[in-house]
Amino acid sequence: MISIIIVSLNTKNDFLNTINSVISQNEKIELIVIDGKSVDGTLDEIKKYNKFLDKIIIEKDDGIYSAMNKGISLATQKWIYFLNSGDVFYNNQTLKNITQILNKNENFDVIVGNSIVKKKNHLSKSPRKKLNNNTVNSCFSHQSTFTKTELLKKYSFNTKYKFASDFDFFLKLFNSKKKFLYIDEFISINKSEGISDINRLEVYSEFKKIIFLQNKNLFNMIKINLLIFFNLDKKV
Repeated sequence: MISIIIVSLNTKNDFLNTINSVISQNEKIELIVIDGKSVDGTLDEIKKYNKFLDKIIIEKDDGIYSAMNKGISLATQKWIYFLNSGDVFYNNQTLKNITQILNKNENFDVIVGNSIVKKKNHLSKSPRKKLNNNTVNSCFSHQSTFTKTELLKKYSFNTKYKFASDFDFFLKLFNSKKKFLYIDEFISINKSEGISDINRLEVYSEFKKIIFLQNKNLFNMIKINLLIFFNLDKKV
């Protein structure tokens, strides 16, 4: 029912944490690994876990969204879920609980849960909001979402965006009147300091382009410009 896609590049220890988290769920899923041709020993670990993997691609790519699109092209199950290397499920019952929710809500297109961000030894709940007509930046992480495979195959991630293509994708679904279900269920614990965390201004710049192309609303353009202004002096 679920295709789980793990994307990795030179993240050996993080990869081990992620794949062991998936295996510990003890649920029948399709597990896909996309590696950008790591040179740090990650490939050796992928080989060791080969019996758990349904599909593998090991080749250079043009960034994380390019790798995610490769995983989408291989997925055969009804729902897709992404874990970046270093992210783990909230606990070993997460997939069991989510599968029950998916079965009861097949008429929805995206299921959005909660996620936790781990920075060193500190855990904090990641902010979550519902998408609406005035949304100008990310409302949730892709690690807290289960999305219909047919939609990811239809739209995929726009690789011209290096940091905010998932925001572009979900906003496109919202504007296309797809159905989002927000649930009070923790899905993942995500490692902080990813590419979006350390490239904050570039992320907001992409938000601005996405908002302009998808919704030429003057109020929203003013909002995103204010967000960029107030983040100029923030230390990430």
